Amino acid sequence: MLTARWLFLLLWIGFLLTIGRGVAQQSKFLPLQPHKVQWAQQVLKEAKAKKDSLMLAEAYYLFGKTYEATGDYLTAKRYFMQSLRILEPRGDSEELSRLYVRLSGLGFTFYNYADALRYAQLSLAIAERVRSDKALLRVYPLMRQIHETDWSQMSGQANKSLPKPNYDSVLYYLKKIEPLARRSPDPLELAVVNQYLGAELLRRNDPKAIAYREEALKIYTKQKKPADQVNAMLGLAGVYVHFGQPQRAKELLTKAEQLWQSLPSTNVRGTRFGFEATYTHYYQAIGDWKRAFEYQQKVFDLERNRYLADREGAASRLSVEYEIEKKEAQLKSQQKELALTTENLKNQRRFLATALVLLLLAVGASVAFYRLYRQNQRISSYNAQLVREQNHRVKNNLQVVSSLLSLQSNRLVDEAAKQAVEESQSRIETMAILHRRLYDSDQLVGVYLNEFIEEVVERVLQSFGCYDIRPKYDIPPLAMEAGHALRVGLIVNELATNACKYAFPDNDDPIFQIACTQKGSYLTLTVSDNGAGFSYSPKSVKTFGMRLIEMQVEQLEGTYNFQSEGNGAVFWMKFKVT
Repeated sequence: MLTARWLFLLLWIGFLLTIGRGVAQQSKFLPLQPHKVQWAQQVLKEAKAKKDSLMLAEAYYLFGKTYEATGDYLTAKRYFMQSLRILEPRGDSEELSRLYVRLSGLGFTFYNYADALRYAQLSLAIAERVRSDKALLRVYPLMRQIHETDWSQMSGQANKSLPKPNYDSVLYYLKKIEPLARRSPDPLELAVVNQYLGAELLRRNDPKAIAYREEALKIYTKQKKPADQVNAMLGLAGVYVHFGQPQRAKELLTKAEQLWQSLPSTNVRGTRFGFEATYTHYYQAIGDWKRAFEYQQKVFDLERNRYLADREGAASRLSVEYEIEKKEAQLKSQQKELALTTENLKNQRRFLATALVLLLLAVGASVAFYRLYRQNQRISSYNAQLVREQNHRVKNNLQVVSSLLSLQSNRLVDEAAKQAVEESQSRIETMAILHRRLYDSDQLVGVYLNEFIEEVVERVLQSFGCYDIRPKYDIPPLAMEAGHALRVGLIVNELATNACKYAFPDNDDPIFQIACTQKGSYLTLTVSDNGAGFSYSPKSVKTFGMRLIEMQVEQLEGTYNFQSEGNGAVFWMKFKVT
């Protein structure tokens, strides 16, 4: 049986393997790179001009890589399949093996074990037949990753029909990679495989893990890779401790600390986690339980801070991304509007010139005027269609974001993080309601406030299953600009959500009221309930929801306040609408 301390050692050594060289594999997508798109388009254009099918397959492959880097996996797979239709009939090639590796990687993305394994096996068979070290160095690590993955838990839900990790196969493919890496002109290939071999042999309690880790450290030192060198030192120190050599581990930790402090920039949280975990294991080995407990507490603090940062930052990142997308859409709309305006000016000049020339020909002038009138009608209709299309696409994108958040929520086990994602999904759905109304209605840049607020509230009540709450509305049919309506909708969404969660724990007749009054150019919004109430002061605002309400009111350049006396809560806000 594996001891708890040994399992802990394996966990943090695996963590060390991911920082540094593994950071690039995290799900942080790049924006679409224009120069890469232009290069792929250039290859595509040249392939069509030369009628070269292999070059055409390469162009589709380049497009697929570019879109895969942005996280647009469906578009990427579509391009990869176009390349596959060209390469497969031509038989074995290194390019076909490379393409199968990409498709197998998409199997990981979509949690599809069958696709990941099938394409990896096809790639492996071709690489072995063409006897290409380059192709084998590409596919063997993929096979190792497939067998190391716990597919039964991959989607966040247990599925006993899918395989668990097979560490015998992991070691088999690592042994396959080792001679290839030793022949490779890049010594870092050997350093990486030695790191993984050291971890796998440590899992089997094999002292040979020390030799592999030491060789990896020598390579990183010779290649002058100080960040990788620090991580290799930490991993090797942990192995020394495990095999009863704590003094050598202590010496290595001291050198690692000195080297890490000398680096101009460091992965503070990741590398610090490695140091604290290694010191914990070291002090456990020498029996200094007090120091071991202190370092273990530091490890827990680092992990807690990471989870808190991820939870607090999720909704903010979504808001920033949405604002950027909205501004880009507005800029494109303005550019199109400017082009249409320029076209209108040209048409007007033509009309004046024609009117002067055809002054005596009334019939001809009338015909010219009629044609210009019809052309302006078409331009106006086209402009309206563009705005509707923009709102429709934004609505669809928001629905996709909401679906992705729902999938992410199903995978989370931390209740606080899950709640934060679900609340972010609720805010995204409020935005989607606004853009659906913009798309469905005749008003292209505004909505009726009463219909919009009622739909937002009903959606919140339905999502929380609060069918016993009686909403009451006193809202005039006021047409409001989309930007103002979105901020009001987000505020109402937060208040309705809080009411569903906290306001009516023991209330047999819950009531939720929303009223709007307009006086001159100012609108006053009042939201109240007959719930339990709460204690509020501006300095006590700590939650993300309260900060979101405050931020939306500031963007409306308005004022607000909460009132609560134990028999319900009242929120009011006043802002200028025209």
